[in-house]
Amino acid sequence: MKKRMTILFSVMIFLSSLLLLKAEARPSDLVYQIPIQGTVNPGMLKLVKKGIAEAEAAGADVIIFKIDTYGGLVDSGIKVKDAIFATKIPTVTYVANRAWSAGALIALSGEKLVMLPGSSMGAAETRPNEEKYISALRKEFKATAERRAKNSDLAAAMVDKDIKVEGIIAKDKLLTLTAQEALEHGMADLLVDDFKGLLKKLDLSEAKVVKVEATTAEKLARVVTNPNVSILLLTIGFIALVFEALAPGFGVGGTIGLVSLGIFFSGYIINGVASWGLVILFLVGIILMVLEIFVVPGFGVTGIGGLLAIFASLYFLFPTPDIALMVLATVFILSVIGTVIIVRVFGTSKLWHRISLEESQTKDLGYIAAPKDIAILGKAGYTLTTLRPAGIVEVDGDRFDVVSEGGFIAKGEEVEIIKVEGSRVVVRAVKSKE
Repeated sequence: MKKRMTILFSVMIFLSSLLLLKAEARPSDLVYQIPIQGTVNPGMLKLVKKGIAEAEAAGADVIIFKIDTYGGLVDSGIKVKDAIFATKIPTVTYVANRAWSAGALIALSGEKLVMLPGSSMGAAETRPNEEKYISALRKEFKATAERRAKNSDLAAAMVDKDIKVEGIIAKDKLLTLTAQEALEHGMADLLVDDFKGLLKKLDLSEAKVVKVEATTAEKLARVVTNPNVSILLLTIGFIALVFEALAPGFGVGGTIGLVSLGIFFSGYIINGVASWGLVILFLVGIILMVLEIFVVPGFGVTGIGGLLAIFASLYFLFPTPDIALMVLATVFILSVIGTVIIVRVFGTSKLWHRISLEESQTKDLGYIAAPKDIAILGKAGYTLTTLRPAGIVEVDGDRFDVVSEGGFIAKGEEVEIIKVEGSRVVVRAVKSKE
């Protein structure tokens, strides 16, 4: 009996030990790794926020931001820095290759800055390179460095080439530091040979590492929100819709246009940049333009309203006014060029017939110019084409190029010639008598 009690007691001690080991292993050994790779843009910002939220929900002990970027949008870089500052979980920024431009600001935002030998950080020149942008970003770098107890003058020299730091950087040169230089000047806290070496330095060699990755949709959205890709998609979308308007029926042009614009807006929605309100505003603009072309006579409030709605919906998608205007101006120019080419090739479609003259105005067809002394003033005739406000009317068997006094007049309407000024003939619609 005594022997059985001893065995039972030993088994209980062994099981309790296993439970204690299991309990001790998890709470202190969870690391989240978030990539800062590629262009710094709204897509990267969303990924960082998602990763931090997951780490906080899982109770992670450390978040490591693995950096390899040439930079990107300053606005997105500042927001990534703010997100890193906001978390209560200890943060490490690990420069695995390059941390240039906005990437340098992100690197400075970690509680510990660790670099791989051969890596570098700095070169944060603004675009456009104007004083107001330089001043704002310089202070952002200085404030970030001060918060992390780094050399704020060196941080500012990464942005402003007017800053001179004796023995380190001359005037008129932007500062970029190698890993060894960053360590020597107190900008980096550690140098490590690889990620495993970093975990070892942090006493987390046995930690469970969770790598945060972008979904396929998020990867696509990051590509779409690149300004150059946005220009391409918008230009294709608008030119394709013009092609569809000029070509009879609904087919290739309409499909390509809608798909292109759909991909464009989907990218910005996925990244959290575009709201459905902007999408609706864009659609309202398109609808107003269609009404202007096919329903409402002339070009007035409807057309102007449509253009303003389209412009506003696209303008507010981009992070800065400069980027927005650059993208929209480029899209406009390319779309106009594309439209001109399409009109030359497909200019005989049904829509083109509605908005242009279909035949040469020769004497054989009854067309004559209006001489100064022609006695047609006050005469009545009928419109042979829609006046928008220019068009053709027939008076006493002769055809004349005219303009309407008050805008749109439908085909087949009775008109009166109210003014003749050289070759310019002005007509007015005759009100029907009851």
